[in-house]
Formats: sequence, C-alpha cells, structure tokens
Amino acid sequence: MKRKIFALVLVVALVASVAVGLAACNNKDSDGNSILFGKELLPLTSQLDALMELDKGGADIAVMDSVMAGWYSAQGDYAGKIKVLENMMLSEEYYGIAAKSGAGAFMGKINEALIALYNDGAMTEIAAKYGLENEISIAADTQNPYADATDNSWNELIAGAENNTVTIRLGITIFAPIAIKDGDSYTGYDIELANAVFDYLGEQEGITFNVEPVVIDWDTKIAQINEAGSIDLIWNGMTITPKLEEELTISVPYLANKQTCVVRAADYEKYSDIAGFLANSKDAIVAVESGSAADLIMNMEL
Repeated sequence: MKRKIFALVLVVALVASVAVGLAACNNKDSDGNSILFGKELLPLTSQLDALMELDKGGADIAVMDSVMAGWYSAQGDYAGKIKVLENMMLSEEYYGIAAKSGAGAFMGKINEALIALYNDGAMTEIAAKYGLENEISIAADTQNPYADATDNSWNELIAGAENNTVTIRLGITIFAPIAIKDGDSYTGYDIELANAVFDYLGEQEGITFNVEPVVIDWDTKIAQINEAGSIDLIWNGMTITPKLEEELTISVPYLANKQTCVVRAADYEKYSDIAGFLANSKDAIVAVESGSAADLIMNMEL
C-alpha cells in the first residue's frame, strides 16, 4: 500500500494553484520561523483544545484530523458553529498503532488480530458506528510485516499475567470519534477496536486482557512508551511518519485520514475558495495540537 504523507497535498482539482500560492507566501511567525500559512502558530495540548480556542475566538483556523473535524462539525457542542474547508485538505495519511521500539512480536499479534477482525467483518461493524467504514485501510490482501518476529516482547507480556489477566495501557487523548470520554469511562472507534483486538488475542491465548485507556500528553508520547514505560501502546489516531517508524514499532495502517482546515461558521465565506483562503489566511492565528501531524505540517517538517 502506498502511503502519502507529505506537507501539502490538496484534494480535487485545486492542487497546483493552492500549492503554488501557499509556497509563494513565505509566511513567518512573530519569531521569524517559517510556517505554511498564517501569522502565528498556536500549539495546544490537544485537538479538542484547538477547537475550543477556535470557538472562543483565540484562533482563526484550526488544522486537525478530518475524522475529528467531521465528527464535531456535525454533532455536539460545535454543530453549526464550525465548518470544515472541504477543499483545503493539507495531507493524506494513515493511522497506525505503536508499541515500544523492538516489540515486533507484540505488534505481530496486534496485526494478526486487526487482519482477522477485518476479514470477519467485525472491524467494519465497529467503524460503521462512528461513520468511519469508508476510512478503513486494511484490505483482504494486507500482509503482517511482523508475522515472523522472534523477539521476546509478546512472551514477556504474557508472562506478566496475574490471575490469568494482563492489563494493556493505551495512550490516548480525547479525540472524538477515536476516543470519547463517557462519564468515568471511554468509548470511541479506537477504544472499541482495541477491545476487539484483545478479545481476539485473549481467546487465542486462553487469558483475559484488560484494556485500560490512559490520557497522555501527545507531545511526549515517544518518551512515555520507550523510556517511562507508563503505557504499552499508543492507540489514538496516530499518523504514521518516517520519524515515528524509526523510533517505535508500528502496526499496519488501519485507518485513513486527512489534515484539514476548520473555521468558525461565521467566517466560512472568507476562506471557502482558494483566492479567499490565500488572502485571509495570511493574518490568521492557526491552532494545532502540539506534536501532531498538523503541527509538523504547519512547521513544514512533514
């Protein structure tokens, strides 16, 4: 499968003119750093914080995952208050699940389960609950690159079972429809998919897996899994990038996404066509989640 992860890919027939226009802007923030567009980049703790800042007027544009933007623009507190600029998609990308570096055998088991859940229809059934069935990127011919991994990561995990139960800590942020806080618990596509994966693996191994979502600082996710060991997996709509592939053990791509621009509904006409976007985005404050794909794109590092 060919992955497309690069700084500026605009869908539909607008590709060339917008790319040239943004490249020619040579935007700088107040510290003189180059940014893709806007006058100031506002990095925040989460994508939800970026939406909140947009809604209250502290930002003019939020750059975020299309799966989240579409969800919040259609329902909940932001329905009717924000709009997605459908013709301003900044990248096409894929989500992956990450284990610590060197955990090939552990990831091989997760890949095995993902492929099995796709083939028996369970993955599509879960995705349909969140309107994501068309974003599934696993297919009937998906291969498991860690199928023959011989490291000890899976055996060590199983050996740590207490009362025939293993707890799997998932590093997440609140990110609907991927991860949604529901009272004192969590739901959402990735949470349900993780539970299905470990139900499948539990049946294979004859043990019980307890999936425990842990809210993390997304900007420190690599350190939390590789160094602190405070989580077992990063499973939260994580965009696969070459840097992450170097530092973590990453699953087969399981969901497609785009980076998109979101504005207040009242400002939509200002940005809805190419000319308007190029003219008005020059003076915009742009909110992103720190350490996210949107952050890298806006800093022209992806």
